[in-house]
Amino acid sequence: MSEKNPSKRLPGKQKEARLAGLIVIGLLLFIFEAFLPRPIPWLKFGLANIATLIALYWMGWTAAVVVSLTRILIGSFFTGNLFTPGFFLSLSGGVAALIGMGILFYLKIFSILSVSVGGSVLHNLGQLVVAIYILFKNSILWYLLPYLMITALITGVVIGLFSYYLLQRIVREYDGMVDGQKQKDLPGF
Repeated sequence: MSEKNPSKRLPGKQKEARLAGLIVIGLLLFIFEAFLPRPIPWLKFGLANIATLIALYWMGWTAAVVVSLTRILIGSFFTGNLFTPGFFLSLSGGVAALIGMGILFYLKIFSILSVSVGGSVLHNLGQLVVAIYILFKNSILWYLLPYLMITALITGVVIGLFSYYLLQRIVREYDGMVDGQKQKDLPGF
């Protein structure tokens, strides 16, 4: 049996294997990013959200929720931040982003780039709300909002572009299947 791509014989087309692979990729990016120097103390690029976006477009919203929440929980454990204020900020931002990206995705009128930027904006907004009203109870933090939105736009675009190109590759490798449906090509930006 001669096949052009021997990796297609592996269980990569099975939902569980794809989901586990995306969780591992998200964890690796999360842990890698935790040890990168930050240009601004509160700025993280959100590289692990690439795995969440790919899960959303490749396998659906439920898979994106599993990838994101598992990544946050296990990644926080590995970095020593489990149940710290940083964990709750990450969790609140992740949940806000998941809800927003799920809505934008299912409306089917937004591109992956728009969904990524929307998720990034909502992630920062969710973190800010939790920081102001639950963790620190200090409304002066609202002054960070413009800076958080600017960084959200930049990082959302970068993560969206990476996700778009990786998803294009996945579509080609897996016979055009995205979320169980045959695709000729993904919608543009």
